[in-house]
Amino acid sequence: MSIESANRFLEAVADDEELRNKFEGVSNPEDFLRVTEQLGYSFTTDELMAIAREQSQGVTIRRGTGVWRWLRTIKWV
Repeated sequence: MSIESANRFLEAVADDEELRNKFEGVSNPEDFLRVTEQLGYSFTTDELMAIAREQSQGVTIRRGTGVWRWLRTIKWV
């Protein structure tokens, strides 16, 4: 599991709607990680959230589209 793998995943999913569609119906962290592992990525939810926090620092306006909105549909806690 690694931060690097989580970074690669976020870069890929940001540009690939087909990849995002593979997560339709995923509603919890366990299922989310199961799908990412099937796609060849290996990271923990803590690693993914660390990157999300890092990349969101200083952001005051949020778009209604894109990868962050999509990630917010997962019930992480």
